[in-house]
Amino acid sequence: MAWRVRERRTLMRLGQPSPDEDTSVGRARLLAGAAFFQGMSGRLVAHVANHAIERRLEDGEALFFKNDPGDFMAIVVSGHIHKTLYGPEGQELIVDAIGPGESVGETALLDPMRRNFTAVAHGATRVLLLPRRHFPMLLTEPALLERAYTVLCARLRRAVECLETLCLHRLESRLARHLLSNIDEIASSTSGHCLVTLPATQSILAAMVNASRPRLNAQLQSWHRAGLVSGRHNVLRIHDMELIRCKAQLGRPRPAPLSGAGRA
Repeated sequence: MAWRVRERRTLMRLGQPSPDEDTSVGRARLLAGAAFFQGMSGRLVAHVANHAIERRLEDGEALFFKNDPGDFMAIVVSGHIHKTLYGPEGQELIVDAIGPGESVGETALLDPMRRNFTAVAHGATRVLLLPRRHFPMLLTEPALLERAYTVLCARLRRAVECLETLCLHRLESRLARHLLSNIDEIASSTSGHCLVTLPATQSILAAMVNASRPRLNAQLQSWHRAGLVSGRHNVLRIHDMELIRCKAQLGRPRPAPLSGAGRA
């Protein structure tokens, strides 16, 4: 499911922060609503709540860097964490966005190897960290291990889809696929239109589709002129879903219109 939709649904489930959220009871309430710990035993959730360490990040601050030791996992309480890779000449590629209620760095539970991406806060972000020294109790819970493997399998599927899109498709197709995977289902059902909430800046969107900002802007402007999309602020409205699916190479191309000589 698209990260923007996951965020909206998780926020609805978690609700507004309570006055006692900084206590172990308040943290347990937050963690019980998080996807990674949802349905887990009260004993396990209480263990995490009692030993979790809160960390607040400013926009652009790193939670950890690539090749850092995997010495904690984290749950995002508010804000976002972008899983980011950097090229030798400063290129930036955002391979995933982790929203409220989701976990980041959970691979550390099962694999002591070093981090394979840099985790960067997008906007003011609050996370709860569980250090490695408190992992043993979690690893004795079969349900938690099953959840960890499920999350990692989902991450692997998304990584393969990302690899396919970025390596095998041109920009127009990459952008169309990004829009389709990030349709805001809640806003769309309310408004009756197909809406996509874009990142705050085109630079972030460009990093998500592996393009330069000028090329991305040119592609969006081309679609605007053709009437395929329209937008205001960072909300994009798709006017022709069938054509977007074709540009994403997920649907059949439309038959070419008959020439004048071919018409009855």
